[in-house]
Amino acid sequence: MNRRNRSWSFVAVFLTLASHVWLQQLSPWLYPALALSFLLWPQLAYLRARQAENSMHSEINNLVIDSVIFGLWIAGLGFPLWITFILAISTTINLMVFRGPPGVLHALAGLAGGVLFGGLYAGFRFLPDTHWFTTVLAVTSISLYLLLVGYVSFSRNQVLYHSREQQRLTERELKQQIAENRQLQEKLQDQANRDPLTGLYNRRYLDDSLQREISRCLRQGDPLSLVLIDLDHFKAVNDDHGHNAGDLVISQLALALTTLSRASDIVCRFGGEEFLVVLPGTGLEAAEARAEEYRRVFESTPVPVDGATLSVTLSAGVACSYREIAPEELIHLADQALYQAKETGRNRVVSQAPLTDETQTA
Repeated sequence: MNRRNRSWSFVAVFLTLASHVWLQQLSPWLYPALALSFLLWPQLAYLRARQAENSMHSEINNLVIDSVIFGLWIAGLGFPLWITFILAISTTINLMVFRGPPGVLHALAGLAGGVLFGGLYAGFRFLPDTHWFTTVLAVTSISLYLLLVGYVSFSRNQVLYHSREQQRLTERELKQQIAENRQLQEKLQDQANRDPLTGLYNRRYLDDSLQREISRCLRQGDPLSLVLIDLDHFKAVNDDHGHNAGDLVISQLALALTTLSRASDIVCRFGGEEFLVVLPGTGLEAAEARAEEYRRVFESTPVPVDGATLSVTLSAGVACSYREIAPEELIHLADQALYQAKETGRNRVVSQAPLTDETQTA
């Protein structure tokens, strides 16, 4: 990641230090050492980081080695002011970028180690002056370096910004997809709980919800009633007018039940021509009145079939409970009442006595 930045910035440092060696007429053996430190080392650092298992950790070590090398040259050249400044500040900024505040300590430690070894090798001297040409190169080098750091920061911020925008877009698309999936699941769940002909709830939904409604009414101290409905002589409708006519009759009854029921009621197609209405919070008398209203309205609503009209009636059985009861037991009581309505002439409503804590069922 740092190969290009290190290579170009080290070339600038090489030129600055080489100008100092030349203008101060220092030992010519320093030129190969400069080339090794500032031209060859950046490539070796790149290879070292690339081959490491943890390239980031290796690159941080490389930055510390940079500090040591800079410290060696600072002490070896006698602490020239501008050279000392550009070497110290650049390596500190590098480690600060990668490690934050601890990076400053690492840079200072590396510089101190390099200065110590450089001073021990070359002797501690203090030669702060530099030629104006070297000073210009030093100022130019540090300026270009800071501009490079700014450009790299800008580039990384741009990448980060676009990454975050892409992440926001992906999250938005994901949320939309989740919402669509949830809607689809709810739609499929609703379809699984609905009778395809009438749109009413089916037996599956009734099995899932009736026990819940019984328990809720018991907690609230309310009764719960069932109205079990069966069409009278429905087989004759199918035999005389066809199954399409039978479907029209069933749909007409479903519409009447839905129209006359409350939002809290559960209207189900129980099977074939049978329907069951769950009336939470409804006592026996109110349930009987509701069943009678179903019967009366449906009887007075002819069903148009092939240019003619059919008058079909229904029978209903009502059961009511004020206590905890198994759903199938309450349905059985409503079915017994419906059977009595059929046996006593059809087109009528028959109810069972309400169940209370003192009532025992057969």
